[in-house]
Amino acid sequence: MTKMNIIPSKIPFQIWEKKQYDDIILYALGAYGAMKREEFINNSEKGISNRMNKNTFHKWTKKLKSKNYINVSRAKKKSVYTITNLGVNKLVNRLESYTLNLKNILNLEQKALSKEITQITQFFNVYDITNTDIMIEFLKLKNEIIRDKLKYFSEDKLNKSILYLTLNHPKFYHEYGGMIISINDFIIKYSENNLTKIELKWFLHKVIEQKACNISFYELKLSNKDLNLYFRSTEEYGIIFKSTIQSILRDLYYLGNLFFNDFKGIIINDLCEEILDELINRYHLFHKDLEIPLYNLIKSYLISLFKDLKRKKFINPIDLKEIPTLILTSEIFVFERLDYLQKMSLLSLEEANDMLSPLKYREKIRFALEYIEKAILLNNKNSLNYSIKAQILHFVGKYEEALRAIIRAIKLNPKVADYYSNMANILIWMSRYEKALVVINKAIKLEPKNPDYYSDLASIFSFLDRYEKALEALNIAIKLDPKRIQFYIQKSSYLAYDMKKYKIALKVIQKAIELNPKKLPLFEPYKQQAGILLCMKNRETAINVIKKVKRLFPNKEIYPNLC
Repeated sequence: MTKMNIIPSKIPFQIWEKKQYDDIILYALGAYGAMKREEFINNSEKGISNRMNKNTFHKWTKKLKSKNYINVSRAKKKSVYTITNLGVNKLVNRLESYTLNLKNILNLEQKALSKEITQITQFFNVYDITNTDIMIEFLKLKNEIIRDKLKYFSEDKLNKSILYLTLNHPKFYHEYGGMIISINDFIIKYSENNLTKIELKWFLHKVIEQKACNISFYELKLSNKDLNLYFRSTEEYGIIFKSTIQSILRDLYYLGNLFFNDFKGIIINDLCEEILDELINRYHLFHKDLEIPLYNLIKSYLISLFKDLKRKKFINPIDLKEIPTLILTSEIFVFERLDYLQKMSLLSLEEANDMLSPLKYREKIRFALEYIEKAILLNNKNSLNYSIKAQILHFVGKYEEALRAIIRAIKLNPKVADYYSNMANILIWMSRYEKALVVINKAIKLEPKNPDYYSDLASIFSFLDRYEKALEALNIAIKLDPKRIQFYIQKSSYLAYDMKKYKIALKVIQKAIELNPKKLPLFEPYKQQAGILLCMKNRETAINVIKKVKRLFPNKEIYPNLC
């Protein structure tokens, strides 16, 4: 079957018009299967000129191949391109940014699922894996250990490495004829010379120790140094392991002795013995032969946890989950929990700013407000709580409420310059420029070397039509931070659009471009330069600048109707 009409005829217009060639290639392979190079590129002999040229195609396929999104093979001296499972996952994620029919995305996901099921079934058949429990455990791990975190592993090597972890789970110890297996024996039995011992150890180091896939594993080291068992903190074994420790710690009223008596060995030993009894005899979670390695794991876990608590002034949020009753009775809990709620509120606000969906946007704003209200309930004398609340309310356009919140923050702590800057910005949005001028000067008085406050001051002067004063303020900002491009753009805007001093504005923006053209993001300065030239009716030079920008920044839009 010929596929010569796929590019560009069968590519959705939303993707094709943006000329995102990596997405175009992935879509074609994901939707229509394997394709040859000639099916993607222009061909002058056949009169095909509406696709992509050879250099563009090779540039993007090289990038996609380096990220393991596509594979390239040879068939009758022709290069054949196919999409990988990792590539399909990437494509599905990318398609969400386009306004595509949901059916297109669902079809791709269905194809990817069918392909993956076929591959895994073949894998099980090749290595004679018929036990249902082992299959289920393998699939659980396969779902969590994602290949994009281990890009140098092929799909086959990754599957075999996951199989090693699967077979060495505590649940299979003394079950099914003793499935646990050493690294050496595993390589001999399953590698077929395409997975080495070094590669498997590298995989274990990345996944177990470095947590490359954001999974925490517990490791039981057996007496035989080449035999280890692994279980995840998020699975049934891990959850029962942690909750058992938490439950016993809650009942130990003498727990404080661990913090003030140098971790007396007798207390640690008693804890370990009690936890062992629960895990082995009550829950039958671990085989009795694993008592010694399990004891060592529990002891290491407890000592590490207690040392961490004693060493730190503040406790990580994860510690709040580890020993909740201990923290709830401790004064340091108040500080850490407050810090956590404030951070979560700001994170939700930041995520709201990135949301395209109105539903998601409203949800993130609701979370941000809920977190900060909880923080205020915890400590209504903390000025930062009200500053964060003011930022959220300002963001959603509730200026009067935002103003009341920031005033409360200032009353609680009048020495924080940022609070006055925030208040000035709220007043600007309320068109109360004279008041904003007074407030921003208070920020400058507290921190006279902060260039951002002079930029704010310039903005206020511009709203008051006092442009000479605005330029004076910006000159101070530039002197304090001469490499901040935004200050030059701001200054050139006042000169060109408000004061009609186009030639001076061009010199200012040219200086921004010359600062460090290899490192600084120059799209905005070039765009500003083109805009000023257009205002001067210097259309030809402006178009040359626009063409240059399009070459440098092919993915950004600039005056689309002019070129």
